[in-house]
Amino acid sequence: LLCAPFGRRTWRLLDDYPQDARDQYWREVAPEWRRYDESELAELLDCLFDVERPVAAFRAAFGNWSQVETSRLKRLLFDYVTAKPDPIVNPEIEASQISNALGSLNGRADISVAEMAWLEFAFLEPLDRSEHGVPNLERQIAESPDFFVYVLAIAFKRADEGRDPPQWRIEDTKQKESLSSNARRLLDRIYRIPGTDSDDEIDAEILKSWIGKARELSARYGRAEIGDIKIGRILSRAPSEKSGLWPCDAVCEALERFSSRPIRIGFNRGVRNARGVSVRKSGEGGMQERELAAKYRSWARRRAVEYPFVSSILEGIAKSYDREAERWDDEAEVEERLMY
Repeated sequence: LLCAPFGRRTWRLLDDYPQDARDQYWREVAPEWRRYDESELAELLDCLFDVERPVAAFRAAFGNWSQVETSRLKRLLFDYVTAKPDPIVNPEIEASQISNALGSLNGRADISVAEMAWLEFAFLEPLDRSEHGVPNLERQIAESPDFFVYVLAIAFKRADEGRDPPQWRIEDTKQKESLSSNARRLLDRIYRIPGTDSDDEIDAEILKSWIGKARELSARYGRAEIGDIKIGRILSRAPSEKSGLWPCDAVCEALERFSSRPIRIGFNRGVRNARGVSVRKSGEGGMQERELAAKYRSWARRRAVEYPFVSSILEGIAKSYDREAERWDDEAEVEERLMY
């Protein structure tokens, strides 16, 4: 039967065998990928679930996500997160398939935003640059400072001798390392500012309330400094005002209200990392950095009266680009001497 075509006609022959033989078949069969009808797909998934083979079930369901009933698709994804290696099928799953599966599940009536957010967190690495992305996860963090601090706790150890709540502790070392890596990656890629509405406008009061609660919880659970750094990084994703002035007023208000040194550090890092890798012509020197320094210095001057803390941050960024421009000028000069 293992050599017979993988499908309903073969499975009906199994009905005449005792349960242990049927289970042996499903433990050893290599599921074939093809188009299945809805009832056939449901049967093969249930049988593979019964013998704890979610990786094989996932591979068999490729391209059939819209036909998988919601409770089965949820179970398939949740079980896959903690699945053991399958000795029969290739364990490598394409990121696009995970993205497609979550895309099919997203928005269905019988799955919550919190469940979708957890799945996006578990599959963060393959989703990082996928079409689906992590919209529910970013929304969950932007709406819940409690969830932000939970992610923070997974990513970083406490700075004191206290103990985290029991539900935050992960005993399995491998799973703990995987989730910790995902948590760090998530905290570095959040683009949605708390308080952002459906029109992409930021409510300053909601943002300040979110930051206040997040800082209170971060301090309570021994992660005050790293919490502020990550809050600063989130704020560095601020949009501009319609006039082009950056950052927007709502974020400026929040920065003035919570003007800590770690928030400043996180904001600076976020700005610098967002630039990415620079490409320049031979002998160009620090022209790009001088332009950036001028831009940040202009914003600093325009923010100086109303938002002095923000102005000092922007001036500090401008000075760092001044120093970088000098370094590139020196390299260009050395390059020119070597050429001639």
